[in-house]
Amino acid sequence: MKRYNRSHFKIKSLNQEKLFNKICKQFELYNIKQQENFVQFEVDETDADKVEKYLLESNTTIEQVKHNGWKRKCKNFFKKWGIIAGILCGIIFYCLQYSFVFRIDVWGCQNIGQQEIVKFVNDQLISNFKPNIDTEKLELELKDNFEQISSVSVAIIGQSLVVNIHEAVLPEEMQGSFQPIVSDYDGMITHINLIQGTPNVKVGDIVQKGDVLVYPYVADGEGQVMPVLPRAEIKADVWLSENEVFYEYQIKQERTGRKIECGTITLFGLEIYSNLSDNTFENYESEKTSFYLTQNNILPFIYSKITFYETKTIEIIRNFEEEKVELFEKLRQKVLISVAENEIIKDEMVSVKQGGGVYYINLILTVEKDIGEGYGYIFPQS
Repeated sequence: MKRYNRSHFKIKSLNQEKLFNKICKQFELYNIKQQENFVQFEVDETDADKVEKYLLESNTTIEQVKHNGWKRKCKNFFKKWGIIAGILCGIIFYCLQYSFVFRIDVWGCQNIGQQEIVKFVNDQLISNFKPNIDTEKLELELKDNFEQISSVSVAIIGQSLVVNIHEAVLPEEMQGSFQPIVSDYDGMITHINLIQGTPNVKVGDIVQKGDVLVYPYVADGEGQVMPVLPRAEIKADVWLSENEVFYEYQIKQERTGRKIECGTITLFGLEIYSNLSDNTFENYESEKTSFYLTQNNILPFIYSKITFYETKTIEIIRNFEEEKVELFEKLRQKVLISVAENEIIKDEMVSVKQGGGVYYINLILTVEKDIGEGYGYIFPQS
């Protein structure tokens, strides 16, 4: 074989004779040169990888390897230029795909179905190639085919076709059927300022939550009924209340702080691990939890844990007369949560019923509230 099809090795070895005797039995060596502890030689290019592997397994230091064979040069060439070609192909592919639209985004839809717009736009597109997309034509077609659209803009942003829609605001008469104004609270009517509609209550009437205050229609002198959107300002004295039960003597179970935990791990219903401890508590409460050990696990391991909490029985003795002021204030604060800043508290009443060491406390605040201010509801037509 010609010299330019050989591989050149330079190695460092202390026992050169022994090493060369072993190599020569397996491979043919050329141009052997010895310099103190360094040896240079050549082998056929086809044997180069085998020789290199043999030297490494013999713990021989390889100082230099030089391949001259045309096959090796071709391999290195394609390895080097293949990476460059791959990068160039990737850049070319990115530039080509950037010229296409891959998704349609619809903004501003409330009453119009978003998927309906996407389907319509897809049907109008001849291709996804950006130069072939006529955004102005799409805008006109959308307005012509959807009456609910007041204005629309279509733009290509990146690889998305963005459709921005502004829906038309229909007159109230066309939006749906009118609903009556109803009371939000229980109370007594104290003021009515009717703007539009037919009233169903008058000052002094007692109403409950959900009662109709103003009907959504008006009748003319001939008895003809015309639907309208009811409008009114209605105030009432509303009764807000909270209750509390007070025990002068009570037996209660309380945890001592001691606990015992037991756990098991199961797989498909089979127990594969358990850490059970004897429950030595005379009085206790127990809690059980189970969850999957899914982190870094493919199999559905289930960990079940039972915790026993030791409890003791305690007696609680309280005096109502000593605590009633604090109880009343506590109830009052609960009621005040439902009272707005500008609302007037007209009256406050506390009632207490007692029997067998148990006190039933009820606090009622009378508050002037707007119970039907504003407009009736409008439900969309079916």
